[in-house]
Amino acid sequence: MILFYSLIVLILPFIIFINVLIYHFTIKKALNNYIIPKLKENDLAFIQYKWPGLFSNGNFKNAPKLTPMNRNGQPSSSLYADIIYYTPMGETKRVTARIDTSFFLIKNVSYSANV
Repeated sequence: MILFYSLIVLILPFIIFINVLIYHFTIKKALNNYIIPKLKENDLAFIQYKWPGLFSNGNFKNAPKLTPMNRNGQPSSSLYADIIYYTPMGETKRVTARIDTSFFLIKNVSYSANV
């Protein structure tokens, strides 16, 4: 029994670490392929992104999706990131991006406000 609890204590931080790495990998991929090009297309300058929180969905009105599967039975999840950027007038603004993924593939990127 002690061996079982020891394995749980050793494996749980590893699983959390892998989830954090997957989150950062997916956010970086979405930034490079979707978010930064969209900002440049609208003459906006990307500053940084921030994690809105574990159960937070940023500025989206709907509740975060907590199911690990979509209705077709494929694994899916939504990741949220607060995107901070400069406007052409020099103002700093923030918008929340929702990144819908299916395993490691990005399916859709939507924004809480117009970018």
